[in-house]
Amino acid sequence: MNIIKQYAWSLLILRLCLGFNFAMHGFSKFSGGIENTSQWFESIGIPGILAYGVALLEVLGGFALMAGLFTRFLSVLYIIVMIVAIYKVQLSRGFLGGYELEMTFLAVSLALMVSGGGLYSVDHALFPS
Repeated sequence: MNIIKQYAWSLLILRLCLGFNFAMHGFSKFSGGIENTSQWFESIGIPGILAYGVALLEVLGGFALMAGLFTRFLSVLYIIVMIVAIYKVQLSRGFLGGYELEMTFLAVSLALMVSGGGLYSVDHALFPS
C-alpha cells in the first residue's frame, strides 16, 4: 500500500471517529433536554440560544464530517467550539479529568482543517484536486 492510500485511510478514520463523537455529544444535548443545555450555557456566560446551534452543529456536522462533506469548514467550527469549551468550562479542572478530550478533538479538527477530507470523502468526489 502506498503512502497516499495510507494517508487517505488515516483521514477517513479520523473523520469517522471525530464525526461520530460530535454527533453523540449533540444527541445527548437534545435527549437531555436542549432547554437544560441552553440554561447551562447561560449559567457560564454564553447566550443560551447558542446551545441550539452547537447541538445542531454537532449532530448534523458530525454526520457530514463522517461523509467527508465540508470537512475544512466544519473543522474550523469545531475548533472554535473546542477553544470555547476549554476556556469556559474545562481549563480550571486541569488536564486529566478536564480538557484532555476537548484538546484531542481540537487537535483532530486542526489536522482535518489542514488536510481536508482526503481521498475517501464527498469533498474529494465533488472537488477532486
